[in-house]
Amino acid sequence: MRASTTIRDLTGTLVNAGTLTLVLQKPDGTQQSYASPVNDSTGTYHQDLLASDLTQNGHYQFAWTSTGAGAGVSVGEFDVFDPFEVAVLPLQDAKDALNIPQATTGSDTEIAAYVATIQSCLERYTGGPLVNKTVTERSEMQASQTVIPVRQRPLVSVTQITGAAGGVIDISAGLDLDVNAGLIRRQLGLPFYGPFWTWLPQVTVTYVAGWGTSVPAAFGTAARIILQNLWETQHGPSVRPSIGGSQPGDMVTVPGFGFAIPNQAAELLDGSQNGVPFISQAYI
Repeated sequence: MRASTTIRDLTGTLVNAGTLTLVLQKPDGTQQSYASPVNDSTGTYHQDLLASDLTQNGHYQFAWTSTGAGAGVSVGEFDVFDPFEVAVLPLQDAKDALNIPQATTGSDTEIAAYVATIQSCLERYTGGPLVNKTVTERSEMQASQTVIPVRQRPLVSVTQITGAAGGVIDISAGLDLDVNAGLIRRQLGLPFYGPFWTWLPQVTVTYVAGWGTSVPAAFGTAARIILQNLWETQHGPSVRPSIGGSQPGDMVTVPGFGFAIPNQAAELLDGSQNGVPFISQAYI
C-alpha cells in the first residue's frame, strides 16, 4: 500500500519539507516510523507500506509530521481485512435485500458496518463463530483433570492441548467432545495425563468451533430481516416492502443483541442444527 502526502507553505505553494516522518499505528496499538519517504517532486512525497508491516487485520492510522517552511501534521486511516473471511451476509446480498442496485456504491461502507454489527451480535447469541474457525485460548482442567471447558461453541474438533509448562498433552487415544456445552473429555472419562502438575491445571487449547464451512441458512435470512429493519430506522422504507414486514409491535429483545430485532428474525434464530440449538445458554 502507498501512503502519499503534499507539503505546502502558508501561501499554498508546494515546498519541500525540512524533515518528514510517517508514523503508522497498527490495530494492536504498536507504532512503526518511516523516516525516509520518497520525494517525488517539490512538495510531494510517498511511502510504500510493505505487506510485512500490515499483517494485522483491523484499523490502521497514520500521521505525517513535517518541519521547515511547510511544517505541519496530516493524518489518514485505512482498514486491513481478510478478503476470504466468510460474512453472515455478503455485500452483494445485503444490497439486494435493501433493493439497492449493485452499481450504487455510496452506501457500501455503511452497509458493511451494519452487517458486521449483526454478525458480532449473532456470534454472541450463538456463543461462537458462525462458520468453522480455529481458536486458541487458555482454559483450566476441572473435575480431577477429566474435563477441559472451552468458550466457543459448537465445538467441532480439538487440534492440540498444551500444559502451562509448555509440554503437549497426549490426546492420541481420542476425545469425547460435548459439542453443545464445549467440554473436552478423554474417552471413558479418564483423566488427562502429560507434562503438567495437578496443582497447575492451566492449559492452552487449540480447537475448531463453528456451524460448518458455510453460514447456516437461518442466520443469513435472519440477518437480512435485521438489516432491513436497521436500514429503515435511518433511511426510511425501501421501494419494495421488506421481507420482515416489521411494525413497532413486532420488535423483541433476544440475548446477545444490544437492540430489539424483528420478531420474524428472532423466530428464525430459535432453531437448531444437527441437534445443537442455535442459542447459547451462557453469555460470557
